[in-house]
Amino acid sequence: YDAHANDLGASMYYTPVTTDENDELVAQMLEEVPTVDNGGVSEDGKTITLKFKPGFAWHDGVPVTAEDYKFTWEFIMDPATVSQTTAGWNMIESVEVIDELTAVVTLSESYVPFVASTLVFPILPKHALEGVADPGNSEFARAPLGNGPFVFQEWIPGDRIVVKANPDAPIPPKVEEIIFKFVPDMNTLLALLRTGDVDVAYDLRETQIADIVKMQNVEVIALPGLSIERYYFNLRDPQDLTQPHPIFNDINVRKALMMGMDRWSAVSGILQGYGEVAITELDNHPWQNTDLEPVPYDPEAAAALLDEAGWVMGEDGIRVKDGVRLSFRHSTTAGNQVRENLQLLFQQNLKDIGVEMIIDNYQSATFFGGCATDGIFGTSNFDVMGFTNSPASIDLAQEWSDFFLTSSIKDCETNPAGSNAWGYSNPTLDEQMACALNELDPEARVECIKAAQETIYNDYFTLYVYDRLDVFAVSDRVTGVNPTVFGGHSYSYAEWQVVE
Repeated sequence: YDAHANDLGASMYYTPVTTDENDELVAQMLEEVPTVDNGGVSEDGKTITLKFKPGFAWHDGVPVTAEDYKFTWEFIMDPATVSQTTAGWNMIESVEVIDELTAVVTLSESYVPFVASTLVFPILPKHALEGVADPGNSEFARAPLGNGPFVFQEWIPGDRIVVKANPDAPIPPKVEEIIFKFVPDMNTLLALLRTGDVDVAYDLRETQIADIVKMQNVEVIALPGLSIERYYFNLRDPQDLTQPHPIFNDINVRKALMMGMDRWSAVSGILQGYGEVAITELDNHPWQNTDLEPVPYDPEAAAALLDEAGWVMGEDGIRVKDGVRLSFRHSTTAGNQVRENLQLLFQQNLKDIGVEMIIDNYQSATFFGGCATDGIFGTSNFDVMGFTNSPASIDLAQEWSDFFLTSSIKDCETNPAGSNAWGYSNPTLDEQMACALNELDPEARVECIKAAQETIYNDYFTLYVYDRLDVFAVSDRVTGVNPTVFGGHSYSYAEWQVVE
């Protein structure tokens, strides 16, 4: 899941269901959101009936039909596509097209998040992609054919993508075009905001709020969100993924490193007091396990754990065990000042207890790249990787589980669509997440989700650094941008309007 690609896609594609300004699930291309009560979902949760509204068309004029939905499933599941993720889609056993506007989806087992997570993503045009041998390098990849409020117009690599208003959209957009500008770093983005060359900016940092507030004709919007900056410890040797990591295979080493990083100073200093030290994957969510406390900052206890684990201080101040130095690479996206400052703080924290943290950052495209592009995430070529995960749907269980299930362990040969790039495997968590995904009783399901948080917490392979604010900046010449926690800014593209 690429949040930026999803935001761009929302301008060119409608989806079967979406979220509104209240973060409520609503039908967009469907007649109604399928539920048990309206007969759209069977009592056992295994059959979902999709009834599409008439009148939706691809931008070349071809009508959107239920065949497109069936094709989308087949396309995503085709190994030749090398999908970044198949979560949710891989639960589909069959899709039966009843007529042009009706499809019946049969799942292999009950899968509670299906409607809220899988149906919020776009479907694809069968007539444009069927039979395409290399879709990643096709004409469609360079000039996407959508069905949404805006039509693809132009892509200048490294600079911009331009979309034009679709006059045939059910609700025509209020602006003639949107220019998605590629900005390589935050300082440049702030400068463009200040000069008025950018009207809407998102994914901003807490540290930039003070600067944006001072800008004339720019409003800053900061929402307490569900995005969490986190560090994943690779449990596999990045040089040989069939072997355990030479350092992080020991849970006490992982625990010691987490206890050795001062996240409280990071929040109060680097983040200027914005945000909170994070605890779980579901901070600020109704499903959060509130019995858990943040992993404490305790360098003395961390050093003691390393001593007990057999890591002794070397002459250069870095611990050694069996000839191996306690040294690892920490990777994140290059050019992100907050992340880089966090790295410098934690690098010094860890040096104080005899650990060498080498900063090894990459441009975003390389860092998040999949198997097809030999990306860092795709090939699991890291020791520790840091990034923020932003929820893609109201029901977080699907994407959350995809990060941690044994069946989701990423392997470019056998499972390129897996998102568990750190190689975590715990049968107990697998059972808890199976319950979270399949349990039809809401209360029992939440209990499983809370238990899963505790299991992850106790395995010390994910350090939740801090709970981020969702920060947006909007020029006062643009109206209709009303971001929400789940929908962000992209749900309302058609409502954006320029007032001069």
